[in-house]
Amino acid sequence: MTARAAATVVLAAFALGGCDDQIKHLDQRTPFFNTMSWQPSLEAYEERARLPVPGTMPIDGERTYDLLAADTMLVSPISGTEADLARGAELYSQFCTVCHGVTGAGDGSVVGQNRIPDIPLLNIRGELTRGYTDGYIWGMIGNGRGLMPPYRRIPAMDRWYLVAYVRQLQAEAMAEEAAAAEAAAAEAAAAEAAAESETGEVRGTGGGP
Repeated sequence: MTARAAATVVLAAFALGGCDDQIKHLDQRTPFFNTMSWQPSLEAYEERARLPVPGTMPIDGERTYDLLAADTMLVSPISGTEADLARGAELYSQFCTVCHGVTGAGDGSVVGQNRIPDIPLLNIRGELTRGYTDGYIWGMIGNGRGLMPPYRRIPAMDRWYLVAYVRQLQAEAMAEEAAAAEAAAAEAAAAEAAAESETGEVRGTGGGP
């Protein structure tokens, strides 16, 4: 057998052996086609993010708060200036509109049949969310709750801008509700006055004996 033929035989033996058991780790043999694409894996947000070890400090130096701590300990450090609200609107359009909608009514593009269910908490303009403290809303953004994943990647200060913008959306909703109630009351009063006027005219049309 020539040297070339011998080399060919050796290469063929290695190739055939490699196709059957390419990866060897100690006494565990992994078939060639059991690749990473077939391994057990998790969908995004299938598991909650791990909380930091108690007593440790994040690399960005920011302390973390759970919902209860944020609700009871934190107060917004901003006053809601025009610049604050502009920043909040920018962040809201990036992170929030897909679920909560442009106006906060819970009608985002991913909400509906065969998508995220339309639940009351998606409407951040409603009375339930209005009753939350600023700290609670801030904490919900960072920690998530229910179907909402945590958005801790949003810096702590930016979360306060989001809270301020949510409050503005709620104020706009309350103004719309007040205007609608006032219009409804005016319409009802006008209808009542018209009815009384018509009744008076009917009573006054009787003839003499």
